[in-house]
Amino acid sequence: MPDSMQGSGGGALRRVPKQERSRERIDEILKVSMDLIGQKGIDAVTMKEIAALSGGPIASVYQYFPNKSAIIAMLHERYVDDVRNLIAEHTPKIASAEDALNATDLLFDLYYNRMRAKPSTQDLLNAIQADKALADRDIAETRFQAEIFFEITKGFVSEQLHENYSRTLFIMFHMAQASLRLALMVPDAEAKKIIAQFKSIVRAQSTYYFTGNFPDAA
Repeated sequence: MPDSMQGSGGGALRRVPKQERSRERIDEILKVSMDLIGQKGIDAVTMKEIAALSGGPIASVYQYFPNKSAIIAMLHERYVDDVRNLIAEHTPKIASAEDALNATDLLFDLYYNRMRAKPSTQDLLNAIQADKALADRDIAETRFQAEIFFEITKGFVSEQLHENYSRTLFIMFHMAQASLRLALMVPDAEAKKIIAQFKSIVRAQSTYYFTGNFPDAA
């Protein structure tokens, strides 16, 4: 049987890219796939088209990816790695409740700006939600990210509220993705209001857990 390679998201390549040339081939296939998803939507993209635009025969695509779903799975893994890197870069700096509040705003803004710079990410997320296995994996990843934030910030929350706080974080992390996708689908002026409103909701909920009170209305 051919070797396989599993990434952080749980998907697998058909063969392990042992040479730099092979890794570059996979990178090109994924790049072309992402571009095509952004241009046409996942349903209109074919393996034949991916092969042609990535500069090789279709057999060279099937050598690593058995089908289009496998490509989507690998793209999701890279998306997950990107989000995890954002979290890993900024959450260790949290040393107080105020730092935690500021970190939620910063992470949201960074994520939104990245999605604006690469609109095809939204089409990828839509494709993920249309695939039951990938959608389940995406929910599990959201839970994982929320748990990371919980472990770093639970010290600012009363112990008897930990269970509710953990659950609220899971909901907020899930809603963050949905709110960003909505913001990218509406005019800029409305998008700014949606983002400001969501950040206000997150700050209010977080302030309650950190202080026992909701912030005063501005």
